[in-house]
Amino acid sequence: MQKILKHIANDWYKYLLELIVITAGVLGAFALNNWNENQKDNQLKDVYLERLIRDLVQDTVNINNIMSEIDINNNTIENLIKSINTNTDIDSLETIIREYFERGWILFEYIPTRNTYMALSQTGNMNIINNTVLVDEIIQYYGWVKEVENSNSVNKNWITPIDQLVSETTSAFELDPATSSLFSHKNKIKAIKNIQSHSELIERNAAGHYWINESLSSNVAAIKKININLIESLQLERKNKLD
Repeated sequence: MQKILKHIANDWYKYLLELIVITAGVLGAFALNNWNENQKDNQLKDVYLERLIRDLVQDTVNINNIMSEIDINNNTIENLIKSINTNTDIDSLETIIREYFERGWILFEYIPTRNTYMALSQTGNMNIINNTVLVDEIIQYYGWVKEVENSNSVNKNWITPIDQLVSETTSAFELDPATSSLFSHKNKIKAIKNIQSHSELIERNAAGHYWINESLSSNVAAIKKININLIESLQLERKNKLD
């Protein structure tokens, strides 16, 4: 009887040992699989963080360019308003008017680089950024960007009818560098006098463009500050991950 019990006990221990080995193997495989998945998520997260930083840096470059161009355009507008009703000689006035129609009429666009943000939003991969404060920063930034785009769109829609009125009622096309060659048969001095005779409309048009430029410049300057703070947050998140 003791031999039988001993045999049963040996079989039981053997079975228990096998069970422990199998369980340990399953748990180890599960842990390894989780570790691999975490590694993949961390690598994907780092790729997205790097891409977001790159997008934001490009946004900063675009903002700097827009602000620089706006300064040039507004100087052109100021020159026009100061000169249109003065005794400025015809050649100088022609240059000032041509510069206005070449640059002052430009309606700038702020087009952010949002490819990475769209990819994160549309694929659901935003969840891999487990820093909720950082996620809120990212979402808020692109929300502000959308507000700036909408504001600029409203402003452009407001000024467009005045641009059309200038085109229809003055000799703008005869002095606009883009179209002046089509009117080489026209009297240039007469065209300049025509602009002066509509000085009130031209000044209102120029002032409208100036205001839109200033509005956009102010808005993108504010976006730039948020942009810089977000870049710092993204860089810190990458650094913490590496540490």
